[in-house]
Amino acid sequence: MKNLTKKQKVILIAIVVIIFCIGLLVGTFLGIFIEENTKQAKTTSNTQIVEDKEENNVLENSIKDDSNNQNEISSQELPKVKKQLSEKEMEELKIKIEKDEADYGNNYLKFRDSGYASIYQKTPDKIYYKSGKENGFYKYETNDENFEHLLEVIEDRMSYTVMEDYNLYAFTPDSIQTMLTSKDNYIIFDYDNGALNKQDANFQKDIIFRFSENTRLYRLVTYLSQNKELISKEEIGKKEFATDTSLSGYKYMMYDDYNSP
Repeated sequence: MKNLTKKQKVILIAIVVIIFCIGLLVGTFLGIFIEENTKQAKTTSNTQIVEDKEENNVLENSIKDDSNNQNEISSQELPKVKKQLSEKEMEELKIKIEKDEADYGNNYLKFRDSGYASIYQKTPDKIYYKSGKENGFYKYETNDENFEHLLEVIEDRMSYTVMEDYNLYAFTPDSIQTMLTSKDNYIIFDYDNGALNKQDANFQKDIIFRFSENTRLYRLVTYLSQNKELISKEEIGKKEFATDTSLSGYKYMMYDDYNSP
């Protein structure tokens, strides 16, 4: 360095300054480039996240829709599965029923004697039983061996129910679909009115009755139904038992559909 002339020293310093400036410019441009790429990458990432969320939402909604549709199909087309009791369970149930009969005697109440039973004019043409544990109905016709006894036990249970339930909630005219998806137990008095209309004095509306498991009726009808075939709603032959399933039990039982308050 000492041997360099003044001119050489100036040239050398100028070269160093130029190299420094070039390095500074390159660094600046490189920093700007990296920053722009980073921003673009973030934007792309955020866009992808949004798109992924939208796709996930579409997928979730699709799954929910499929689930809802499946639930709707399931509630309408559940397979008929009969809850068959074992021989031991049948024998134990029979013993309980025989004890029920012996303890109770023959003092069965008649439902048509009830002050709330003005709607009940005649014996049903068919009785249907819907268990809360099964997706189907059992049908009892007037020529069945146990029809008469089952009817008197049902009437007796109905009579006590109206004494305890002044609002007649147990007689709410639920739709067949509601019965199928409900865990409640139902008895239905079904009438063949033929060409009769509601204004005819001989017309008898169907009666729908909900009752508890902890009853003599439940034990009896469970036992009797073991020898019955479980049938679907299509095999009933009626779209609905009640013409208006939006009414309360009290209104359905106490008033005519064409003369309700």
